[in-house]
Amino acid sequence: MSVTGERAAAGGYTYRVVLHLRETGGAIATISAVNLTFVNDSGTAVSARYDQPIPATGNMCPANGTADTREFVTTDANAAHAFAQSVQAAVTYTDATATAGTATGSANIPPLPAPPPATYTITGFISDAATGGGIQGARVEALNGANAGKAATTNGSGVYTLAGLTAETFRMRASAEGYGSGEQNVTVPDVPRADFTLQPSSPGPCAYTVSPTGIFGVPQRATQSSLAVSRTSGTCGWTATTTVSWISLESASGSGSATVGFTVSENFAFEQRIGAVIVEWSGGRSTLQVYQAPDIPPFCVATMTVGGNNPFSVPAAAGTYTASIIPAMSVPPGLCGTWNATASGPEITFIPPTGMGSSLRFSVAANGSTSPRTFFISVAFSAGGSTSLTINQAAGP
Repeated sequence: MSVTGERAAAGGYTYRVVLHLRETGGAIATISAVNLTFVNDSGTAVSARYDQPIPATGNMCPANGTADTREFVTTDANAAHAFAQSVQAAVTYTDATATAGTATGSANIPPLPAPPPATYTITGFISDAATGGGIQGARVEALNGANAGKAATTNGSGVYTLAGLTAETFRMRASAEGYGSGEQNVTVPDVPRADFTLQPSSPGPCAYTVSPTGIFGVPQRATQSSLAVSRTSGTCGWTATTTVSWISLESASGSGSATVGFTVSENFAFEQRIGAVIVEWSGGRSTLQVYQAPDIPPFCVATMTVGGNNPFSVPAAAGTYTASIIPAMSVPPGLCGTWNATASGPEITFIPPTGMGSSLRFSVAANGSTSPRTFFISVAFSAGGSTSLTINQAAGP
């Protein structure tokens, strides 16, 4: 059974199920209906019946053959219900002798992905301390935290809007040409507005402009980029640093306008990573926040444990256990959806259903020997990749 779930646009949840049927009795089976029951911790969340489940083959599964049903889309419109954790299927069929029967199966439903984090907006007014008027083209910038590098400029009235902010407390700076900068702490979303009053100043001893600034996205592969550092006044030099080891600089300092090249190494992790390139000079600083895409594997990367343990120890007595198959972070769920399990010896017996989903049930025969023994279960994924579980069984009496 292949099953996925998602949030419904109007509230509640929508589930999508495809059944993979196999006939083992040696006779054509006519599939008349499929009944699905979606279950959570509170019991049945929603159920549905589907007639004519395989219209492409006249609703028949060939003798000793296989057939896939159409996709069944079931919506639980009750927003008070919890997301279902598993689905149970009952397949009603008749064989060549018109004998009716029912086949059943079940599957775990992959959990919903975490919703994207909420974002917030701060607005404000940047004014001239001498005149009280708004300053056009002033810049506000988040200096630290998850919002570091996010920036906005004021319009002709001195008003700015800084959007896409993550909830946190961080430091903000306001600056404008011909003015001293101002800073304050803000807490999003508790503080929806942050105003700044800047004091006019005479031209400082040194000033630079740096481009680009703000957020800079790069792909997963290794890339080379650069910053344009331009001195607009004064004679001071500048220094460049990075906040992470996977960004390397061609130049760490200079005494005038320059191009600062930097290299971002390949990201082999399955998670996005964030670093920064910082250029500083006497009285100024510019930050480029670098966001690098994660590596997406072409095959399933997963681990297999029992109760979080691998190797897993069992007593000498026979027992039944459930192994969890856990994809690595950011691995697309479809890459790990189907698989084939094998064991290193006949002492391991698999309990159907197998070959699909995030768990595998198995039994270990009793150990009649006075020596401990070790077994292995291997899972090979249809999309490529594999994982294994080591089982250490205690010695018998």
